[in-house]
Amino acid sequence: MKPRILILHATGTNRDREAALAFELAGGAPEIVHVNQLTSGERLLVDYQVLVLPGGFSYGDDLGAGKLWAVMLQHQLGEQILAFVESGRPIIGICNGFQALVKAGLLPGLDVEAGSEMQQAT
Repeated sequence: MKPRILILHATGTNRDREAALAFELAGGAPEIVHVNQLTSGERLLVDYQVLVLPGGFSYGDDLGAGKLWAVMLQHQLGEQILAFVESGRPIIGICNGFQALVKAGLLPGLDVEAGSEMQQAT
């Protein structure tokens, strides 16, 4: 059985189809799912083996790169995402998706409180 890959779509994210193609070529069964389908319960994160947050400019990045998406993820899907991580299933954040995961404090191994700003190494 092919692993089910959830590619999370939100306003402003892009390259969802390219991510889906990459996972399909790697032997997975990708599905592009709008974030509202998860928050409404229409789709369940627990039904997937991999979670992908693609890049782009989520919600226009009006408040900063990935910031609004991070707030939404933390407050509406935080418990589900943390349970997903704790179960050992992988999460892949690409560009803006990674920024949102870090800012939401939802990645393992980071000593960051959600919403805090991390210093960048330059």
